[in-house]
Amino acid sequence: MRNFINELGLVIGIEQNTTSQLEKLLSGLGGFFGISLCYLISNMYVSGPASLLIVASAGASAVLVFAVPHGALSQPWPVIGGHLISATIGVYCQQHIADVQIGAAVAVGLAIFTMYHLRCLHPPGGATALFAVAGGSSIYNLGYAYVIFPVLLNALALVSCGVLFNALFRWRRYPGHWFRREYAGSTPVVKPGFRHISTDIAQEDFAAALHQMNSFIDVTPDDLSELFELASRSARRRTRKPLKIQPGLCYSNAARGDQWAVREVLTIDGKRITFRIAAGKSNDIVGVDDSCSVRTFKQWARCKVIMSSGLWVPCELTND
Repeated sequence: MRNFINELGLVIGIEQNTTSQLEKLLSGLGGFFGISLCYLISNMYVSGPASLLIVASAGASAVLVFAVPHGALSQPWPVIGGHLISATIGVYCQQHIADVQIGAAVAVGLAIFTMYHLRCLHPPGGATALFAVAGGSSIYNLGYAYVIFPVLLNALALVSCGVLFNALFRWRRYPGHWFRREYAGSTPVVKPGFRHISTDIAQEDFAAALHQMNSFIDVTPDDLSELFELASRSARRRTRKPLKIQPGLCYSNAARGDQWAVREVLTIDGKRITFRIAAGKSNDIVGVDDSCSVRTFKQWARCKVIMSSGLWVPCELTND
């Protein structure tokens, strides 16, 4: 019977939430303050039931900002850009498509498509686009002002509240880029030329890691296990042949956490390499030029990388 219940839970997708009671309480308090602020703003521009319905989409955003502050869909650009773009598309569809049902469907579809391409996918944006079409006369009368008052103001209020509220607690930081987990002891340093690939991490270890993070992450131990396997395969592929350093290409040290960095090779003059810091969490300053010997750079570089969809990924030409 227990096995059946566990299997049923997996099938219907009961979330595996490992956050503490304090984290749950703080998420709720953050949502309370954020929506209170949004409700005050909405009442300034829209009266009656429509103001409550506008806040409904902001309520969905509040769940992401305060319950999943480190999530990709919760960051400032998805919140602000997602609502702003969706509201604009919604108003346009309302004004140019006579049939409300068709207009609502087109607005939500276009909003999703556009948010994808502008890298600001935010699920509550669909509700913002939908309400612009189906919100009634009080919303129609606003026209494109609906995009600014109250949609944009609500989004800005949520983001601002998220920044200030989460800053009160050292383990919660918003935006997620400011989040740095503190570990006991010093950060391990990978020696040059050391290319060990750990294979003794079990699925239970991922579950333990999720529990220790004490922050809701929309990922399961199964997902992490698969990601680790795929990452291990990628690591094995890039370590088969020596790395060839060429001007105009970018290289990563394949480190983890604060040690990770990407350098773009500018010139190779004899035994010296001039490079620019392209990305990283190390002490190197992004955008600053520097130089070192070719030997030192080869010891540092572990992987040739390219930018793809906003992420640094291994280049297929690494081993040519």
